Amino acid sequence: MGSGLRAGLPRPIRVRRLTADGRLRVVYAGRLVQATPEVLVVEALWERPLLDLGYVLLEPQDRFVEYFFPGRWFVIYEIHHHRDDRLKGWYCDIVYPPRVTEGEIEIRDLALDVFVTPAGEVRVLDEEEFEALRLPERDPSAYAAARSALRDLLRMVERRDPPFGILPWAAA
Repeated sequence: MGSGLRAGLPRPIRVRRLTADGRLRVVYAGRLVQATPEVLVVEALWERPLLDLGYVLLEPQDRFVEYFFPGRWFVIYEIHHHRDDRLKGWYCDIVYPPRVTEGEIEIRDLALDVFVTPAGEVRVLDEEEFEALRLPERDPSAYAAARSALRDLLRMVERRDPPFGILPWAAA
């Protein structure tokens, strides 16, 4: 990541989400609000229809604060309610490390996800979908990196590392 990415913040940026095999899933616009060698922080609004995941309701205009970590195998989406900005939780994707250019961040989703509630409850999601990718046969190093990323992410939650340390439960 060059220093040009850090110039002129905040500024528009495009995020491209791909499937594990590289097919385009969604493209959306956000604002790059922080750029360091360790993390890129993007603010974006949920512009898709209402989506009830069973454990969180994603509503049009919900605010997402998205943490992309160059060289790491996960992304963290901090979700805030569109009406009062209250925290709904964090949705975390296990992904190939993001590809970053001056105007775009691209991620390839590996299907394995984690949701963390504002109370600190953790839910690991889509294990079956992840295993269906058959990465141990197709890309064993990616499989190992994804499993390691899941462990790292769960440790971050347990230690209440940023961005997970902003909760009332962090003081407990």
